[in-house]
Amino acid sequence: MSLDTTAPDSTQPDGFTAEPLAIPSSLGDASADAFHEMTALRNTVARETYRNDDFVLPAEVLLPGYEASEYERRDGRLIREHGRLVGRVLFDLPLTEDVHMAKMMLEIHAEARGRGFGAAAYELGERLVREAGRTEIRTWVVHREADGPRMPSPTGVGDIPALDPAAQMLVGRGFELGQVERMSVLELGEGRDAGLRELRDGAAEIAGDDYRYVSWAYPTPEEHIDGYAHLKARMSTDAPQGDLAEDEQSWDAKRVREELESTATARGDQVLVGAIQHLPSGELVAFTELQRMADGTKRADQEDTLVLSEHRGHRLGLLVKAENLLAWRSLHPDVERVYTYNAEENQPMLNVNEALGFRPFISEGAWRKVLD
Repeated sequence: MSLDTTAPDSTQPDGFTAEPLAIPSSLGDASADAFHEMTALRNTVARETYRNDDFVLPAEVLLPGYEASEYERRDGRLIREHGRLVGRVLFDLPLTEDVHMAKMMLEIHAEARGRGFGAAAYELGERLVREAGRTEIRTWVVHREADGPRMPSPTGVGDIPALDPAAQMLVGRGFELGQVERMSVLELGEGRDAGLRELRDGAAEIAGDDYRYVSWAYPTPEEHIDGYAHLKARMSTDAPQGDLAEDEQSWDAKRVREELESTATARGDQVLVGAIQHLPSGELVAFTELQRMADGTKRADQEDTLVLSEHRGHRLGLLVKAENLLAWRSLHPDVERVYTYNAEENQPMLNVNEALGFRPFISEGAWRKVLD
């Protein structure tokens, strides 16, 4: 989120207009012009936020993630100044769980900040959330380091700079910090492989003969689809959530196929799911995901990772991540970097990542506002 903090709450700047977000059926249609404009704006803000091109995405990769499903839909407005696109306010509306909530994203071009566009866009976004019948807004914001006091996470672990303009804006509008997340990056290459193998072998020795690594690319094999769905459901209850607890999610084979695999396939993603199978029971008890979008970069993302609480203490987190990174290296040797997110209070998983060679990249605050 890139925020404007200077405008009075009740004013709109000169030339301010907002148009509904139109999601085209095809990027070749004339109706897709605004989507292409929005993509260019998004990528400009991404370059500024992350200070590299690793998160720049082409329109054909973005579009499948904007299409509505039975589990979630996206709405929002494009913000213009005298017709020129200068920002966007978007919100995702869950449709099966957490139906009281909207997940908001607000971005304003650097050239339009300080003149009220961000404040006006936020007011509009909150009104639309209320009209959708939602009673809570959540948002995730990158916070750049700044001198001065710190704002602690309510979890007791992690903090953000209290004088960061985005943090000040959110507090001023009634948001509360719920959790601090660390985004980390791992540089891959042949020089890393021997260390990964050593970590893998050490973790396998501790895990013992009751556990084995299995992996697959999408589509998930039928023999693993139910176990994978169960692990995805447990992410909503077992992963640290700070003050941002969510409803327990219901996952089954249909949801895996429709919400995960269909979007990934439409985008042309390369996905490798690694899991640990408990041999005495045959159940999958840990998993991790590596995913690469067809964006032209040399990056991949480590998505969800979980070890079921009843199987922790056997180094399964380190085992599944090291195995999956080594398998990924064999399949996609041109990938140079892997990014991942972890809650700052999730020290066991942070320890695993640090052992693998991940280093901190940025901090992100997870915020919530309960509407009157």
